[in-house]
Amino acid sequence: MKQFYKLSALGLLLIMGVACAACDGGGSENPYGNLAIEDVKVYINADKNYTFAEIDPIFTVPEKAEVLTYTYDASALKIENNVVTPVKRADSTYEVTAKSEHFETAFKVEVEYLRWTGEGATLADYFDVSKYPVSARAATCKAVNANTTLFLGDSFLDSAFIGDYMTTYATGKEVLNAGMSSTTSYHWERAYKEIIGATAPKNIVFHIGTNNFYDLRDAEEDTQESLKRLMMYLHTSYPTSNIYWFNITQRKDTAYAQKVTATNTVMANWCAQYDWITCVDTCSKISGGLLRNDGVHPLTESYKVFTDALVSAGCEIVNK
Repeated sequence: MKQFYKLSALGLLLIMGVACAACDGGGSENPYGNLAIEDVKVYINADKNYTFAEIDPIFTVPEKAEVLTYTYDASALKIENNVVTPVKRADSTYEVTAKSEHFETAFKVEVEYLRWTGEGATLADYFDVSKYPVSARAATCKAVNANTTLFLGDSFLDSAFIGDYMTTYATGKEVLNAGMSSTTSYHWERAYKEIIGATAPKNIVFHIGTNNFYDLRDAEEDTQESLKRLMMYLHTSYPTSNIYWFNITQRKDTAYAQKVTATNTVMANWCAQYDWITCVDTCSKISGGLLRNDGVHPLTESYKVFTDALVSAGCEIVNK
């Protein structure tokens, strides 16, 4: 369940230039070995929603590992159970010292503050939800309860497209859908909490990401970071909810097919690290023949592929 890729312990130590207890006074190798910790990055946004990063201590002699105590700026960061989260809304980098009886090293935590407006709001246009029916979707979600499976995201889960299917499927079930057509992961980064509200649903199900490429022409890495942020925001805001992400459906227009494939692979690997989120592979099950004439959206009957895959992935749909 680790979030960051690791170099070898020796390579990490050479790169970071940090080593502790490497040698005794006579130059012989210390039996405790060395300790290194990678720098990490976290995000906080204008609404104080935040992501997290796992601190991954690497001991070159694993059997000599010790419990570490962290010293840091508590006004800016919080560290519990080797997980760091931001507190202060500010772009900054903070040094953290990790220490135990035989080890001591330091690493950096970079905090990026994502602003909606004003100076430094470099992605303000991406986060702008003024043209979307946020209030209407929030009204729908007032019916959310602890047993609800809530479908959110782009047009795939907007009533304009899934509505006919939901008329039958949702009957007698604790199911709601509140997708918004043409949205990207950036829009949901900003609006998810206003839409979902205060009650944590049993399951939060998303289809999101296709418009990042086909509308924004976004870079792969930026879309992947946005998707990860959104999923972490959801988890830190609704820790009891199970989160499911339908991977991005390929369109008949293949202009961004490679970016979609790469992003689906990255996100599947990322989701697999955690027990609170599941990547549901529907992309491989949706061929062009299951799409409408627009080459984008599923036929009404094709939505069964999504709901069947969701249940197969372990999502429990509660009956009323």
